[in-house]
Amino acid sequence: MINFTEIIIDKSMRSIARGLAANRLKTVASGLENIPARGPALIAARHYHHLFDGLALFAAIPRRFHVVVTLDWAQNKPTRFFFATINQLARWPTLLRGDALLRDGNGSRKLFSQRDVQRYRRRAMQQSVDLLTEGRLLVIFPEGYPNIDPTYTPKSKPNEFLPFKAGFINIVDAAEKRLKQKIPIIPAGLRYTQGSPWMGYLQFGVPIYRDGSVSKEELIDKVEKAVKQLSALNRPRL
Repeated sequence: MINFTEIIIDKSMRSIARGLAANRLKTVASGLENIPARGPALIAARHYHHLFDGLALFAAIPRRFHVVVTLDWAQNKPTRFFFATINQLARWPTLLRGDALLRDGNGSRKLFSQRDVQRYRRRAMQQSVDLLTEGRLLVIFPEGYPNIDPTYTPKSKPNEFLPFKAGFINIVDAAEKRLKQKIPIIPAGLRYTQGSPWMGYLQFGVPIYRDGSVSKEELIDKVEKAVKQLSALNRPRL
């Protein structure tokens, strides 16, 4: 059944993304043939820029997609309410990063508690599995933090790369059990060159599938290495 509200929201967000990217970011994408035209798939992407990563995805992917996002950075109730509403309308699963709430001076401590972390996590997990079960395209940043963020990031170096968290594998595992079929995990590399505008290079790799012969840790490592390679992080600088 066609959900006209979702179509309107998607078109509106794409229009906003084009406006934000104008004269600020130009995206060059490759490997789009690795993204299925329909059916469930999960994109595991590098997280470099708090804003530009999303703009690059909108510029590159014609298919409607959903992104797992965080809300712990919100500093006041109006901001929290606005983005929570937008995320709900777009059906973007929303998380709270428990370690983010422990930071000294973080305004979000007044808005969220450690009890909220588990509540948001359970809801985001359920929403993510539901989306894949419905045959949707889901994007997740397994590092959890970008390199560039106006509020906070634990990364201190331009090319620093955080270990992937296991959440995306748990989501795929639960969705596959419900669907009784394999779901492709598509690694996505991101890198930028700064200028006017910035140039964003987004590369999608060959789908990776869960295999009973490898452990969860081995699968996470495989996806992580693919994302690093696609982001040119394993290549020597010229």
